[in-house]
Amino acid sequence: MTSQQLPERRPKLIDLNLLPAEFLPRKVSKLNVVLVILVVVMLCLPLPLIFLKADVDADIAPLETKHNQLKAKLFELNTIKIEGEALEAQIIAAENALAAIEQDYETFLQSLVLWSEIIWEIDDLIPGKRVTVSKIQQGGSGITLEGSATKDDYVWDYATALDESECFSGVTPTSIVVTGAGVTFTMTVPFREGGCQ
Repeated sequence: MTSQQLPERRPKLIDLNLLPAEFLPRKVSKLNVVLVILVVVMLCLPLPLIFLKADVDADIAPLETKHNQLKAKLFELNTIKIEGEALEAQIIAAENALAAIEQDYETFLQSLVLWSEIIWEIDDLIPGKRVTVSKIQQGGSGITLEGSATKDDYVWDYATALDESECFSGVTPTSIVVTGAGVTFTMTVPFREGGCQ
């Protein structure tokens, strides 16, 4: 390239400010501009964080309300659980008391003497008019019979019939007295366990 073909340069800017230098505004250095921009950027950086925190707080508020409701519900359920455990302990105590009462009732029923069945059994086993029972007396776990018979064999037959019944066991005549008019007797009649009761 020759000097004739060189590109044309722009002319320098002409300063039209005619004021003396002491009245002219000071030139701002590039460092000051950079510092100002940096300060402005630093001041603007927390703004998105503030907006994010406000957004997070807005999201957290209903969750905290829900959390407080769940805590209240949990407290209520714990109270109900404690009451339930107390009621369960009362139920167990009542069931134990009921079991004891039922066992006592079973014992009572086993010891209960159904006199109607006893009398019916004694009367039913009398052999016709050959034996007459004049007195029945309860004593301990059995009864004592007093009566009369036409022969002493009938007393033994009656004792055997009573012993073979489901109500009595171990029946024995304790005294047999033969008189001119017949026989008088006394008989011990123990109850059979579980029978006629």
